[in-house]
Amino acid sequence: MHDEIINLIKTTTDLNSLRIQLNNYHQRDLAESFRLLDEDQQEKVYALFSNEELADIFSYLDAEDVSEITETISEEKLASIIQEMEPDDAADLLAEYSDDRVEMIYQFIDEDTKEEISELLEYEENTAGALMNSNYLVIEQGKDIKDLMKKLVKEAPDLESINTTFVVDANNQLLGTIPLKKVIMAKAPCPVESIMNPNFKAVNVDTPIEDAVNIVKNYDIFDLPVLESGQLKGIITIDDAMDTVVEEAEEDYAKLAGLTEAEEITESTFTSVKKRIPWLAFLLIMDLFVAVVISQYDYLFALDKMTVFVFFQPIILGLAGNFGTQSLAITIRKITDHEFDYRHRILKHLIKETALGLAMGLLLGGLALIFAVAFLYFNGQAWVDIWPIALVVALSVFASLTVSALFAALLPILLYKMKMDPAVASGPVITTIIDVLGVVIYLSLATVLVYNTLI
Repeated sequence: MHDEIINLIKTTTDLNSLRIQLNNYHQRDLAESFRLLDEDQQEKVYALFSNEELADIFSYLDAEDVSEITETISEEKLASIIQEMEPDDAADLLAEYSDDRVEMIYQFIDEDTKEEISELLEYEENTAGALMNSNYLVIEQGKDIKDLMKKLVKEAPDLESINTTFVVDANNQLLGTIPLKKVIMAKAPCPVESIMNPNFKAVNVDTPIEDAVNIVKNYDIFDLPVLESGQLKGIITIDDAMDTVVEEAEEDYAKLAGLTEAEEITESTFTSVKKRIPWLAFLLIMDLFVAVVISQYDYLFALDKMTVFVFFQPIILGLAGNFGTQSLAITIRKITDHEFDYRHRILKHLIKETALGLAMGLLLGGLALIFAVAFLYFNGQAWVDIWPIALVVALSVFASLTVSALFAALLPILLYKMKMDPAVASGPVITTIIDVLGVVIYLSLATVLVYNTLI
């Protein structure tokens, strides 16, 4: 689809014809395609659409992406587009620009819009106040349903959502909510208070976004009211909440891959290098620590019979690392679903993961014993040497899987309880730590069960 749109833009010279053809595509497809155009092509298509249409198209992109593809647009043109955006989207976009460019854009924005956007920018990032939208349907108590219907028809085109009407008093204190279905079914005369729901879910402007999103998800709320000292300040719509869920999932996935943040296809090589280098540099240091640990056992490899242990080390570390990553992924998913808000669930999870490590350790340890015996036999090892070496391999697999399961489940939970991001315990980090533990277990067993019998 995107290739089709891009090719259309490149090959069509008649602008009227191009506009007609582009109107046949969904705005999301247009938005994703605009990200892949060069500057000249972007300017070409921007001239085809009104400011309102461009605002609608840009609403399907992240603020960071919009800031990148609007670099060539003049501040005056950009201000006109921003004024057509939803206030929360406009605030997010302005947060991506430099202070100098924001000041230039503000020169062309009317005072009401500027005040609305500035208010949203005052709230801390990752709070409900930063995510909320100030375009919602509100009516004062004492009004009749016919007043509400007139207000709905008049304001609907400019509202973010009409799914919910919010009833307030003269001081803008939220009293209740009315779903759209009740509004449609009600017949005048009918005071709005008589059909409102006074038992509503709400959050404060400083509530963490994650908590607000969970309320939307768990209670099937289309429009979640955001309050400040009881006064209605805005709403979080279900589509904004779901966008946040996707963004958080992308961030967690990036962290599990050892990235500081997710990468975009339009990013330069230098930008991607900046995102990847911190974790890779840290992991390099961690891997050097593995080398230091191995060097402490250099006496093992001074004997010819002990060099065979090198062959089995990748197997043990690979199994332990992969199994630990599985436990880590499952634990982080349960943390995301708030399954560990109760202590007994944490204990239950740790016991289960440890039991899984024991079970998998027994099974794979048994298989490792058989494979090690076969491998050593066909490589000409004497029977008297085969069994001690194979036993070390089997016990190492068993112990490493058990330890990795427990450690990979415990670490993210500890970070979560310390109010830190559990995704910091990324796949590469946990794998490297488990490598250290696996090397210590393996070479220590080799020392006790084999080396000490030879000297």
